[in-house]
Amino acid sequence: MPTPTPPLIADLQAHPAEADRLMLAACAELRAHPSAPTPPDPAALRAGLARIADSSQEVVLQRLLDDAPLGAATDGLAALLRPPELAWDEAQEIDWAVRHWQACRAAGLLDEDLAADFGDYWRRLEWSAVRQHLALLGQGHAEERRLLARIAKTSSRYVALGLLKRAMEARYPEFFDLGFSLR
Repeated sequence: MPTPTPPLIADLQAHPAEADRLMLAACAELRAHPSAPTPPDPAALRAGLARIADSSQEVVLQRLLDDAPLGAATDGLAALLRPPELAWDEAQEIDWAVRHWQACRAAGLLDEDLAADFGDYWRRLEWSAVRQHLALLGQGHAEERRLLARIAKTSSRYVALGLLKRAMEARYPEFFDLGFSLR
């Protein structure tokens, strides 16, 4: 799974006013040296899902695994935009994602379908992030609350993740009662 380097995370935390410059440079590096797609680890996803629901989440697991080959183009950016240690406003995430998507399109780095529709690109990015967050959650990551909040937000947005949302609502209703913040 691609992850931002610790020095980048440290720079972003130490210099929030420089976030735009740092993220654009990281996105340019990602385009220049894309990582080879790696399939998600079903056991890691299953471990993350088990932290959310006692009952089997096989349907959700299968949807996330089926989407994974399509999400490979967004895995690196998902890791950059939504690392466990940091959170930005969604408008800022979308701004960085649009600029990265446009640069990838111009460089011919995306397949025809993905290059044609930013909405599909954004959905794939969010699903990539959910897979990454579930894997980290299954490992018992220190930023568990932020990971859970992001999973709750994304699962609320997509009908195909409705089972995950319902499981989250049952186990972690605080993320749905009055809204939540990733900060």
